[in-house]
Amino acid sequence: MSLLLTQGPAPDPGTARAESAPARTLRAAPAAATADTGAVSPFAQSGPRNLIKRLQDTYVSSTDDADRSQGHLLHVGTPDAGATKYRSFLQFDVSRLTGANINRAYLRMYNSFVAAPDCGQNSWYGVYRVTEPWNQSTITWANQPAVGEGIGSWFGVGHPNVADCEDQPDRYLPDQSQGIVRVDVTDMVKGWTRAGTTTPNYGIRLSGREGAPDAATGVTGYHDFCSMNPTGATQDRACTKSYFTPTLEVEFNAGSTPLITGNEYGPPYAGGYPAAEETLEFLDSANPSVWEASKPYQRWLPDAYHSVEDTTLNGANWKGGTSHKLRPGGSYGSGKVLVTGDGGSGFIGVVPYPALSGYHWAINVKGANKPGDLHGVDLLPDGSVVAAFAGADGVPGKVELYTKEQGKPGDWSGTPVQTIPLNSAHEVVADANGKDVWVLGGLELRKLTYDPATKRFANTTGTSYPLPKNPKGEGAWGHDLTPVYGNPDRFWVGANAGAVQFSKSGAADCHSDTYAKWPTLAAVQEIPNGANRWCTDYGNDLANSRTMLNSVGSDPVSQRVATTCSKDCGLANIGSDGKATYTTSWIEIVGRTDGKEQYRWSENSKHYKATWAVAAYK
Repeated sequence: MSLLLTQGPAPDPGTARAESAPARTLRAAPAAATADTGAVSPFAQSGPRNLIKRLQDTYVSSTDDADRSQGHLLHVGTPDAGATKYRSFLQFDVSRLTGANINRAYLRMYNSFVAAPDCGQNSWYGVYRVTEPWNQSTITWANQPAVGEGIGSWFGVGHPNVADCEDQPDRYLPDQSQGIVRVDVTDMVKGWTRAGTTTPNYGIRLSGREGAPDAATGVTGYHDFCSMNPTGATQDRACTKSYFTPTLEVEFNAGSTPLITGNEYGPPYAGGYPAAEETLEFLDSANPSVWEASKPYQRWLPDAYHSVEDTTLNGANWKGGTSHKLRPGGSYGSGKVLVTGDGGSGFIGVVPYPALSGYHWAINVKGANKPGDLHGVDLLPDGSVVAAFAGADGVPGKVELYTKEQGKPGDWSGTPVQTIPLNSAHEVVADANGKDVWVLGGLELRKLTYDPATKRFANTTGTSYPLPKNPKGEGAWGHDLTPVYGNPDRFWVGANAGAVQFSKSGAADCHSDTYAKWPTLAAVQEIPNGANRWCTDYGNDLANSRTMLNSVGSDPVSQRVATTCSKDCGLANIGSDGKATYTTSWIEIVGRTDGKEQYRWSENSKHYKATWAVAAYK
């Protein structure tokens, strides 16, 4: 499993298929992304379906040899002036990060209890690298393993009976809970994952003061942390949440923008969570040829494990996610959020990123009004959410608007405040100005104007830009709309007919006269100013070598283009009836100027869209 995430040799022909771009003279390519692109780096959290796995944890006592491996708490320090001493041990499997460039790594814990004298005193505890093997069921104080270098940390909330000191678990946003503590363990993780390392990974030891309380302050240094065994509310109100289990957080392969993709394929996992469920997946793009071995580094779905406990949101019917974007936090603060919607379940949510636990805002749109076939969502800077519905079961396509107040956790409403008809509406993108909202329909791209003062669209008509017809003179049927990050004038448009860029300004001719694929010169000339709006100067013709595109977008860091396609595009999944479906196991990645390759982590994957993880509007 070594060297899974490094930049490697050319992909194995069985994993990826490559083509070269035909030579042609291009106009100037769109402006390159700026240094501040908004792109994030891969950020993995240990978990049962993720790249990093939790292996074992327990604590040992100086007064007995009992097996504490199934307990819900980890004790550290001494509660009785040294008569009883506790140390805790944890271990994580980071083997699939071997060879990766580790940017930073933290051990995240939840401090659920400290002794009353320690409240607010920031008492010390140490985090040490274990240098010998151990087993959570047989480890004792007498046979505990040796340790190497350590890191000091301080923390002091968590007593349930002391005013202003009680840890306060947040039901809807666990990462904002007061009991969260993080310790920088970057050097440890680097040592364990370095190619050819001679530093075996035997885990981490936690220990604290083990003698009498401090004579001056009375601080004891005793802590309880939540363990890897979440428990029932009657035992510990804090340790019920999976987010509070000990977790390694690792940012790696900096500059390698992840791809986010929904997957209707839910393989079973050891341990039973989840038995087999569709998820939103995060894939490292540094070297996609390793996906079959490394698999998604992070997975998410709106379930109780990820602190989406409101069953009325219907996350149980989640089908992997139809639309998914990273955005600046906007009205939710300076952080980042994942905005996602799912046509299968009707769930729409705004989820804190990279925590991916809990939610700022969520609704379900499969209520009594049955809007039909949710395909696209986006977050406005003021917290309102816009959704695009393609139409289904007799319900026509439409755009719907929901206010920030409607998605309040615990008190949500899926009834839109405004509905605008749009034939086969498939995707929506908001501009950073908070006013322009672009919606892609089957036959047109429409710009709507949002008024933050009234929290409504100014009118239901907006400005329409017809899509060029396909080479047969028929409708192009739009599917995806994404920003060309680094060029605020451009969008990518994916359609049944192929891929193209759209210029918002229409200021210059951007269509190549010699371009043979969609859109042809004749097709754009049928549209007023069409040759200035529908652009083919994006560098590599192979970005438009497929039809039936479900998604298209470019990475602002590497300038690569990622697409997914279905039906008769040549890469679609084949259903039980022998016919091509609307999903694919392949993600196609096109170089900035030439070449394209297809990658997948499982032949059973069922992707609809793939989106670059860029927390920006443009």
